Order: sequence, then structure tokens, then C-alpha cells
Amino acid sequence: MGITLNKDGAEKVANDAKNYMNTPENSIQNPVVTFAPHDLVGTMARLRPFLGQLGTTPSRPLPDSHNAGDFGQALIDAPHDYSVSKEQLEDRTDGHMDINRVRDGAILLCPVKVPGGGVYVGDMHAMQGNGEIAGHTTDVSGIVSLEVNVIKGLDLEGPVLLPVVEDLPYLAKPFSEHEKQEALKLSKEWGVTELEESYPISFVGSGADLNEATTNGMERAANLFDITVPEVMNRATITGAIEIGRHPGVVTVTFLAPKKYLEDKGLLDIVKNQYI
Repeated sequence: MGITLNKDGAEKVANDAKNYMNTPENSIQNPVVTFAPHDLVGTMARLRPFLGQLGTTPSRPLPDSHNAGDFGQALIDAPHDYSVSKEQLEDRTDGHMDINRVRDGAILLCPVKVPGGGVYVGDMHAMQGNGEIAGHTTDVSGIVSLEVNVIKGLDLEGPVLLPVVEDLPYLAKPFSEHEKQEALKLSKEWGVTELEESYPISFVGSGADLNEATTNGMERAANLFDITVPEVMNRATITGAIEIGRHPGVVTVTFLAPKKYLEDKGLLDIVKNQYI
């Protein structure tokens, strides 16, 4: 649990900011707590740490804070060395997601655009509601343990997330045996000879706004599985959800993907191991 501080508490933290922020020894930064904010006092909040940044290195130099389709808009025709065109921003890898479901127990599949992949982490948050609507949250220091594996031959346009079961949208949760039996009864009643075997998967999309991000996520899903965007739309509507990662333009497009789709892309085992 955490609480927000009053003026005296905030100023105490501000006067010893590096210690309270527990910043790494070689870190050079100005902790925001030095401003001693105390607009909200005595507010309780649950903690659920996650990584705001987890991804791979883009194919062109981009500030890690702008390695996404929404924040990256500030780089388009910018008056500095990191200026890019709209087309060049497609070289991003969406490592800066601020998706609170990228937490302990989740699996993130990342596109590889440079030799070695260049995995990086950062921007750990103590907690954050979907959207990070205030434009910030409680940044903290922490130690991260990752297991990294290479999936050869998998061509991803953006990150693919396999959240822990409790973070899945209700409609995208794996079916129980009771639910499967109920569906089987219906299939016999209506003459449906075969029911899909399906598993959850979330595609990260980003763009200038939430509409662009949603389209981007759906297109990434359609392109990976060689299906149409309307099919993704229908599956996300009846077996999943569109959820905000960060406002203004990061989302996840989640749905139950048929076993064959995952099998054809070499993803079936990793998805099954996450959810069975």
C-alpha cells in the first residue's frame, strides 16, 4: 500500500530526494519529488509494479521516451537531430508502452529490428490505471529479472503481449470445462460440427491518437495471421476487447485466436504454456 503525503512529509522527501527515490548510483536525474508535490493528501493506493518501458531497439536512433506512435509524433519534422518523417517513425518498436499489464508473470514478444535485438527496460511504475491519464504516475526504482528467448522466423510489426490470466478481458479468458460443455451442447443443437480451439493474445498498437492506435493494433494482428481487419474487429468484439495502455495513443487489441493461427506462426506452445 501507499499513501500521498502532506506538505511536511513531501518536503522531507524533497530534501533527501535521491535517497527516497533510491536512484541507481550512476543515475543522473532530477527526481520530481524535489518539487514537494502535495495536492492530494492522505489518498491510499494499491501498489502493482510494472515496466513502462520494455522492448527492443528501433532500427533508427530514437529517444526511448519517444519510441511509440503517440509520443513519437513530437519527432516528426522536429528541429533537432532526432527529427524523423512520418514514414521513418515506422522504424519504432513501441518499447515505451506504459501498459500496466506488462508486469510480473506476463510474456512480451518483441519485434527485432537490429542485430542482437537490443532488449532494454526502464520507467518502472509503482502503479497505474489504464490510460495514465494524468500524464505521469509513481515512478520508482527496482530490480528486474527477465528471461529472454529467441523465436526464429517470426516477423512481428510490433509487440505482442500475453498477460497473466487475471489481466485478460473477461471475454478473452480461457474457457473452463463447464463452458466448453455448454458450447458443445449448443453446437449439437444447431448442427455446428466443429468448435474452434482458441487462446488469448494481445497485440500492441500505437498511433497519434487512440483511433490510430486501435487501427494499428488490428492491422498488426491481421498481417501476422494473414486475415482481414474486419475479422480481427469481430473477434475482438465477441472474444476480447480494446484496452487503453496509455492515452493519447497506445492500446492492446485482445482476442481469442484459433489454434491453427498460432500453430502456423510457431506461437502455439508459448501461448498454451502461459494459459494452461
